[in-house]
Amino acid sequence: MINEALKFLKDEINVYLDLKNGGGSNEKLIVLSNVALGSGDWAIPSQKLGVSLINVEEEKIFKEQQTVFRNSTGVIEKYNPEIKLNLYMLVCANYVNDPQITDDDKYEQGLTQLSNVISFFQGKNVFTPENTPALGNTSLKKLVVELYSYSFEQQYNFWSILGAKYLPSVLYKIRLLAFQEKQVQNQNLPITGFTINTQQS
Repeated sequence: MINEALKFLKDEINVYLDLKNGGGSNEKLIVLSNVALGSGDWAIPSQKLGVSLINVEEEKIFKEQQTVFRNSTGVIEKYNPEIKLNLYMLVCANYVNDPQITDDDKYEQGLTQLSNVISFFQGKNVFTPENTPALGNTSLKKLVVELYSYSFEQQYNFWSILGAKYLPSVLYKIRLLAFQEKQVQNQNLPITGFTINTQQS
């Protein structure tokens, strides 16, 4: 499901970027990728945007409390509560100028494409099968994407852990992915009636 969410958003951004850049191009400007390789080099291809998962957290405020359900045959089943997750998605622009070329403007192009991503989510940050039919082809019910601001210290720590040089980037929080495996813990027949014994022994 995590891969579905990120792939879906990556594909939606690609469609938007193609329109912003004139349309009709088969080139994908954004890819699903790690940020960095083990060597510290960037894993995102040159002159591309990269979508990367950097954190997963459980959403406990909206935690499901119901654990008992009636199935289609009327049997009462008990499942563990579903888990709701928030994903943290980093979008990086790997457009690095060549110091040997004085008129190189790759960096500016990267900032333009990153701005287009921000514009995309500013215009549409809630995705449902009703407003985005492509979501209906996945197991996802709803995605809510929010811009997430983090401090310079957090940013420094993050890139230090990666062991890579900083790239222009923006961080988004994707809210409420629900996981429910529906593995039955136990089953019981429903109570359909009761009797009262009025006879005294």
